[in-house]
Amino acid sequence: MSTTRAHCNECGGERNHDVLHSEKTSWSDDEYGISGSEHYETLKCLGCDAIKLRHTSWCSEDDGPTIHYFPPSIFRKRPEWMNTLVLELPSEEEFVEDLLSEIYSALQNNQRRLAAMGIRALLEQIMIAKVGDHRSFVKNLQEFEAGGFVSKKQREWLETILEAGHATIHRSFRPSKTDLVALVNITESVIETTYLHDAQVEKLRKRIPPRNGGTNS
Repeated sequence: MSTTRAHCNECGGERNHDVLHSEKTSWSDDEYGISGSEHYETLKCLGCDAIKLRHTSWCSEDDGPTIHYFPPSIFRKRPEWMNTLVLELPSEEEFVEDLLSEIYSALQNNQRRLAAMGIRALLEQIMIAKVGDHRSFVKNLQEFEAGGFVSKKQREWLETILEAGHATIHRSFRPSKTDLVALVNITESVIETTYLHDAQVEKLRKRIPPRNGGTNS
């Protein structure tokens, strides 16, 4: 049994895989002088035992092969706090987990514009849920900061994220992978701060032993 390097969603990134099965076909078109091949491989990750299919397509007219995985390669692993988020969300704000899952799905399928629009929609709904609808993104964001949900610096970051989403919808902006990494990083940070940090701090507070005799030393 041969081994190969391939992307693993579970481990995150390139890992060694056993090649369980492999089928390759070739084709050519003498009239146009082109040729190509289709290569299908069933792979098993040597780190986590996950199974996937890799399809490598090659055409003499292209610069290089095209590789697809089934299930598709994820853009990034979901944060470890996702399961905790589901437990901490108020029932009327369960849209946060639903929309975030749809954003990750769009990222996994390289639907960058949809992901950017989804991020904008998610942040808008979070702000409205926490501080009400003040009829504009600018005012909602100001109230979100005034409510203590984000710092001044985070508000400036969110302004850029919301503008990127607006540009995607109205100005044909297509964010790059690097752009989306920044958008998702900040969005995840805001969600964690808004919904999880209070509960984490409260659990820590309960575990801290009291000061002896009420002194500050």
